[in-house]
Amino acid sequence: MSEVSRSPAPGWTALPSREADGRALVLYVDVDDQSWSTASDRLRRAYRLLRAENDREACELVRSYATDLVAVMLDIDLPGSVLDGILLTRILRQRVPPQALPPFARNLPRIDVPILLVTARAEAYPEEEVRRYGGDRLLRKPVDIGRVTLALTEHHLKRR
Repeated sequence: MSEVSRSPAPGWTALPSREADGRALVLYVDVDDQSWSTASDRLRRAYRLLRAENDREACELVRSYATDLVAVMLDIDLPGSVLDGILLTRILRQRVPPQALPPFARNLPRIDVPILLVTARAEAYPEEEVRRYGGDRLLRKPVDIGRVTLALTEHHLKRR
């Protein structure tokens, strides 16, 4: 496969390489550029990050990278999307009847990775509620690498 030396079209960005570089692959779903930039700066040394800006992109990336993901981080609020982070979590955990799903969210592969819900308003979402929806942890923005790593470690230790 040859590398593209210039963008073939305005706004085009290459998808991350599937080649392992030692870092675990995390999908981060957030419309806010500032939150993405902060999370990326804090997490990129330990994790390869995929970004989705909305629910449709998140579903496409889950379809493409399901077997490679070690975690999904979802902003609870996804303005401009049909689904919010909580409903998307329920869908990823297969807790929504197929007939109730929008077409782009149907037939997603099952993922058994931690789902971390992210918000600037953590006090509005009790941890029990997050777990009831299928989330593994609630993280306050800005995202902290220590809390992400702890959540991933706890998830994998529970599975043993």
